[in-house]
Amino acid sequence: MIRLLNVLAILGLIGSAIYAYSIKYDTLYQAGQVSKAKSQLHKERQAIAVLRAEWQLLTRPDRLQAAVERHLALEPIGVNHLGRLADLPMRPDRGDEIGRLLAATATPKEKSAVKTADEPRTTGSITTRTTTTKPTTTASATKTTTVQTTRTPNTVSR
Repeated sequence: MIRLLNVLAILGLIGSAIYAYSIKYDTLYQAGQVSKAKSQLHKERQAIAVLRAEWQLLTRPDRLQAAVERHLALEPIGVNHLGRLADLPMRPDRGDEIGRLLAATATPKEKSAVKTADEPRTTGSITTRTTTTKPTTTASATKTTTVQTTRTPNTVSR
C-alpha cells in the first residue's frame, strides 16, 4: 500500500512538472506575440508620421498657389460677377399641397363634397380668394365682375 502511494505521488509530481512547463512555454509564446504586436504597432505609427509629414509638405500654401497659377485660369472677383436679387427667377406658387393630397385620398362621399368646392377646406385655414371673370361684351355695355370670398377658421370646442 505504501508503494502504491509512493508511485501515485511520483506520478502526481511528474504531472505537475509537465503542467508547469506547459504553462511556462505558453507564457513565453504569448510574450513573443505581444512583442511582435508592439513592434508592428511601432512601425505603423512611424508610417503614419511619415504620411502626415508628406501631407503637410504637399499642402503647403506656397506649393498650392504655384499649382493653382500653373493649372487653373482664375481671375479676381469683380462687380460683374455678383448677381442682383432681381436676376433670380420668381419662386413658383406651390399652392395647397396638403389639400391636394387630402382630395386625392378622399373617400367617394368626400369627393362629391370636394367637387362642389374649388379648393379643399382645411381646419383652421383662412383663405381669401379673388375670382375675376372675363369681360363679357354685349350690345349695350361691357361688364367685369369681381367676386371676393373669405373663409373663417374652423374652431373645435373640447
